[in-house]
Amino acid sequence: MVVHNPNNWHWVDKNCLPWAKTYFNDNVKNTSFEDDDFHFYISDIQTVTGHCDVTQRKGKVLCIYDLRIVFTVSGKIKNEQNDEETISGTITIAEFEHDQDENEYIYEVVVDSASSEVRKHLIPLLTSKLVKFQPDLIEAHAKDVQHVEK
Repeated sequence: MVVHNPNNWHWVDKNCLPWAKTYFNDNVKNTSFEDDDFHFYISDIQTVTGHCDVTQRKGKVLCIYDLRIVFTVSGKIKNEQNDEETISGTITIAEFEHDQDENEYIYEVVVDSASSEVRKHLIPLLTSKLVKFQPDLIEAHAKDVQHVEK
């Protein structure tokens, strides 16, 4: 994308929602936790809706996003008889926003008989991946919204 915007003064926006969907598939899908009792993993990115833009104004690159993300969770609960109970469900983030800190993410966890275990073990791993989204978004798209003098 070529931008003619001397001194990077004017607003320039780029819709990055398609990139965000790909990003979550590439970087969050298959996030997993396993120990002697449980095996949980993000098996699919069910939906990513909302808006996700990288913008530039007066030389400053910013990102603005407000997404609703639904992750599919699959896994097994292991027991002493070497039997395994298969579980499935979802993790929903109704408002994943650019101005949130990681401790402000609100997860709705609905997983068969293991919601509390998924919240305890898988959510911290998911959070560690989601905090990388904003810097990765800016790094991937900043060059597309700024005019570079030659």
